[in-house]
Amino acid sequence: MRRQFARVLLAATAAGGAALLTMGLAGPSAASARAAAPARAQAAAPVIYTVSQAGYSTGGGRWFRYVQTTVQVAPLPAQPGNAGYAEVVLGGTREPVYLGVKAGGGASSVGWSAGVPPFGMGGGAFSALAPKPGDLLQLSIYYDRAGHVFCTATDSTQGISQTVTLPVPSTVFTAAEAAGVVHNATVSAPKSATKLWAFSGTKATTYSGVRGTLLGPWTTSEVVNTTSGTVAGALVTSPRPLWNNGQNFTVWLLPGA
Repeated sequence: MRRQFARVLLAATAAGGAALLTMGLAGPSAASARAAAPARAQAAAPVIYTVSQAGYSTGGGRWFRYVQTTVQVAPLPAQPGNAGYAEVVLGGTREPVYLGVKAGGGASSVGWSAGVPPFGMGGGAFSALAPKPGDLLQLSIYYDRAGHVFCTATDSTQGISQTVTLPVPSTVFTAAEAAGVVHNATVSAPKSATKLWAFSGTKATTYSGVRGTLLGPWTTSEVVNTTSGTVAGALVTSPRPLWNNGQNFTVWLLPGA
């Protein structure tokens, strides 16, 4: 998500961002996994390949002012190198805006950033939030089209909410994303497919007020994390197919990467 959303996804990967996204669990390549997944009702855009992110992205020439999702805060995995975070993103003609939560929760586990991935590369943390594993955390980003982006995180389990306001230049956000992120360099492949994140209630709104889910009314790209960031690489993390009218999906860490 710098000037092109796909370009930003790849840049975030190279910079150490981690993520999640769709589809099958088995097979040595993303292509074989996609072949096993059921077709979606909404026409899909080309798959976006990364080396850290997995999830879904909206597009199709729309301009987006809002994205939200709810994630269940994941526990820390047994292998520390498999820890990552879940995120929502608005990206477009200028710097993308990220809002995410780390596996394991705790103080400083909810963070935002602009232009670079969160948690160490820029941005900051929400001081009022310290979610626990299992908490339901709603993440949303809203652009007021008047120079401000509002990043809001609400821990529904604890009843705590906080908003951070970011000044931004005039921009066009051409994509909204929900994804899971891992660092491929530190991942230890599990013996069997392991669920990392569960997303629900994922929605987006365009500048003109059109509302929908990850399935539309716009095109949908799945974001897939492979060892090479290309279709030829082995799957590392991948999303399962969307359900609940495109609002819900899970992200899985796969064996054999």
